[in-house]
Amino acid sequence: MPELAHTRRLLEEGLGTRRWNGFSLAGFSRGVFFSVAGGKVSRPEASVCWYSAGKPVFSVGVLALLEQKPELWELPLHETFPELAGSHLGKLSLFSILTHQTGLRFSQLDLFAPTRVIFQILSEAKPSDFQLQTGQPAYDPRGGWWLLGQWLERHARRPWQDYLHEAVLEPAGCGEMFFTQKNRSAEIPMEEWMTNRWERAPEMPEQGNLCGSSADLARFYRTLMAGGIHPDTGQRILRQDSMQKFLHRWREGRKDLTFLHPVDFGLGIILDSNRYGISTVPYGFGDASSDRAFGHGGSRSSIAFADPSVDLVVAFCLIGQVSEPRHQTRMRELLNLLRSELA
Repeated sequence: MPELAHTRRLLEEGLGTRRWNGFSLAGFSRGVFFSVAGGKVSRPEASVCWYSAGKPVFSVGVLALLEQKPELWELPLHETFPELAGSHLGKLSLFSILTHQTGLRFSQLDLFAPTRVIFQILSEAKPSDFQLQTGQPAYDPRGGWWLLGQWLERHARRPWQDYLHEAVLEPAGCGEMFFTQKNRSAEIPMEEWMTNRWERAPEMPEQGNLCGSSADLARFYRTLMAGGIHPDTGQRILRQDSMQKFLHRWREGRKDLTFLHPVDFGLGIILDSNRYGISTVPYGFGDASSDRAFGHGGSRSSIAFADPSVDLVVAFCLIGQVSEPRHQTRMRELLNLLRSELA
């Protein structure tokens, strides 16, 4: 296992200066596993909150189901959800949600509300309500992925959590991961910097919070980097054509109106966007990231990605949400140092 002495030192220093209150890091460099944990995370195997860094699990689940039912890809959403008949969202397709081009962004949507209430909100929403135009790129942290869960449930005919565990997490070698439930949450809760001290962050709804160890999330991305096949067991989670669709630059060179920066997207996955500004791109994968890198960040706290050009997988969670500018600066610094030690 790589020693990562400099990365460890910076992480420990960050605890003393209250830049974060804990950390969990794991990955694979040229096939060699590494892990580091500290602060509130007493051991690398502890489960932590990944927030939207878990969104690609949903995307992979959707693509796996489409391999069985390809006719669903082109159908407008109202064909699955009669509740959305006649609405803007009901006319759209899965593609719009997976590439964050619905023209909608439900950043404050209450996902603890009853299902019928959420459907009512979605059915009444229009792009003009969000100062957006139809088809305009804008990252949607909540509404679209809630709907993907409902879509999976209706077409897989079982709870979406069960489907994702059976079709994605288990065969990818990370079957211990789970989405927050009423009676189950991460062993190490997320904290947020509030008025000069760390406080426990608000609970997140199921679709917004993948939980598990950094090692398990790294195994998921290692499976993706291997073409959708678990490198040890040979179990496949996606066919080659589905992987190509997943990682294609469907949204390229366009400014995201939520991130306020150009960010390229595959299907529910962020693709390396350093070409638009290494020092400014949000939720990037480090200054030395290659054009082939892909992954996803979690709300002001985490990142997970694979970079096939250098055979690298990283899952990195900081216990301690801070403002977006502070988080992007600290994560970029940590990833750059980590990459330099692994080079």
